[in-house]
Amino acid sequence: MAQQHLSRLWFMNQGCKQVPPDEIGGKVLWAHPDGYFLNAQGQKLKHSFSPNRPSRKTGGGAQYPKMRQYSNRLCHHLVYETFYGQRTKGMEIDHINGDKLDYRPENLEEVTPAENRRRAKYLRIMRQCDFDPRIFSRAQLHEIFSQDFDTFKATLLHHKDGEA
Repeated sequence: MAQQHLSRLWFMNQGCKQVPPDEIGGKVLWAHPDGYFLNAQGQKLKHSFSPNRPSRKTGGGAQYPKMRQYSNRLCHHLVYETFYGQRTKGMEIDHINGDKLDYRPENLEEVTPAENRRRAKYLRIMRQCDFDPRIFSRAQLHEIFSQDFDTFKATLLHHKDGEA
């Protein structure tokens, strides 16, 4: 017996938005603002994620969760495009807090590849100094990213050395 599809109103009342069907092979998929996906029956779906498998492109471990059964699209791309529209050619979608498993719309932002790499340097230094970037708000992280990198790094390293 086939399961019944829930109404569009039900999903909208949950805060969901429908992923553009043309992006996922005409299938029905809903994105929730808390960063997960639901099928047409309202069931929460799991993403595919192989963090230890090297990337074919880079040979590194830059793996991101995908929705394999939905055109094998990256989760953060699907959420961004669902909530904000098509991304601009040549731009990347940044996980502001650096957590690639956190693809809530509020944690995603379209940036240039250079800006994405620049922010990654700040996040690496934060982690090295035992600061978890996930505890900071979007606004706080933007404030951190606006600082001169060398000054930021020196301040954090001084803080870390002072606690030892």
